[in-house]
Amino acid sequence: MTPNEGKVPEALPSTDVTPDGDEGSQLSTSVAEASSLNTMTVIDVDDMPDVDDMPASTTVSQEEPDIPAVQAAQDALVADSVSTTDTAVTYTNLGWTFRVVFALASTVGGLSSIAIKQLLLPLQVSMLAPTTTNTSFAIVASIGAFAGLIVSPFTGALSDRSVAKWGPRRVWIVFGLLAGVLGLIIMAFAASIPVLLLGEIIAQIGVDTVLSTVAAIIPDQVPSSKRALFSALNGMAPIVGGVLGLLAVSRLTNTHVPAQGYLALIILSVLFIALFLLVFRDRPGVRREDAPAFQMGPFLAGFVRPLASGDFVYTLISRCLVFLSFQILGAYTLFYLRGVLHFTAPQAATGVANFQLISTACLLIGSLIVGSISGKAAGRIKPFVILGALLMAISLVVIALVHIWTVMLFIAVVFGFGFGIYLAVDMALAIRVLPTTTNNGKDLAIINTAIFLPLIISPIIGAFILNLSHNNFSLLFLIAAFSSVVAAGLILPIRSVR
Repeated sequence: MTPNEGKVPEALPSTDVTPDGDEGSQLSTSVAEASSLNTMTVIDVDDMPDVDDMPASTTVSQEEPDIPAVQAAQDALVADSVSTTDTAVTYTNLGWTFRVVFALASTVGGLSSIAIKQLLLPLQVSMLAPTTTNTSFAIVASIGAFAGLIVSPFTGALSDRSVAKWGPRRVWIVFGLLAGVLGLIIMAFAASIPVLLLGEIIAQIGVDTVLSTVAAIIPDQVPSSKRALFSALNGMAPIVGGVLGLLAVSRLTNTHVPAQGYLALIILSVLFIALFLLVFRDRPGVRREDAPAFQMGPFLAGFVRPLASGDFVYTLISRCLVFLSFQILGAYTLFYLRGVLHFTAPQAATGVANFQLISTACLLIGSLIVGSISGKAAGRIKPFVILGALLMAISLVVIALVHIWTVMLFIAVVFGFGFGIYLAVDMALAIRVLPTTTNNGKDLAIINTAIFLPLIISPIIGAFILNLSHNNFSLLFLIAAFSSVVAAGLILPIRSVR
């Protein structure tokens, strides 16, 4: 009997290979190649115990190798170790140049979406439909967000199985950019609400495709030892991008001419993605002869399959509840300042800007600090996620109960730090609970629906609560705080991450 006979293949430790001294050419592998199995080894899959309880050796027979059984055992090991095993293969130098352009590419999601929703779209709708502004705005914003929520998982799934020679992720990033630019151009020159809605749908599909495809590069190419920082960059970038977009539109354009604002967003988006693509080296696409035949049934079933994982579902719902808290506060701060603190319209607008700037600055600082230290915390992620969500909840409780502007500015610091801590590690958590390593684009796009779904439901929840309670903003913010507490609680049952 040879040394390998009777042994079940084990996952190899992650290794980095750096040819020619290039730090960016690191090769990480997590599972032993099938060739490492002794060719005479046969594993009885039906009698094989669970991986956790598996003994060091099993009975073998000296027969011809049962290739399907070997492959089934290997696949089982991969599935069980996916949350802790590094399967990234790095083609891009992951130094500071790439980190900067990766963050810039990630900002495009907020650069267009947040700046449009909070400034350009309300102004434009009020010009095009002055008598039905509220209804028209709700229709355009909600349908646009819903379109992005539905389509981005499909584009993510298509990028997973793309055969494009110049890169499966690259081709879909370019598609998303072109769609986003086309949608923004249509919105810039829209002369009616239906045309504006068409542009918003196309733009949202493009922006959400860019966001989900760029996020998929983390599990594709970033080794687990470096994922904390890249997850922090990807998590905070859309929020920072929203502030950049708001500043660019409000300071560099005439807000009475929305087309100028859209043009500014187009220029920034194209510039950021172009810089990213100049540095980014994509993984090879699926070889055409190896690509599985497309079947609509299994393709659609792939969007439901991740929901069979409890850890995946807990992460998805927790993320959705945290972003719901963020959206409620962001959407109703202006109304709170006007209705509760009795600010004039100009004072309220300035107050919102100051609150957002303080909160975003602290978000940036907190995210970078935690992103750098979480990777050294013995692989622990859950405590940071829980702490971030609870700090957000505490902030919302104070805002609900203490109606003093100076206190609210202090709370902007706490809320920003809390949200920054959460964003620093929530993407790393999401990557660790992915059900497979072959559908990163699709599965992360499903996780990212947690960002877009609150965009749709937060106005509905806010309107319902305020109408029912006669504009009781304290009740609304307490509900938002409860949402963050529940989000923190849902992290506790996750078993595959510490």
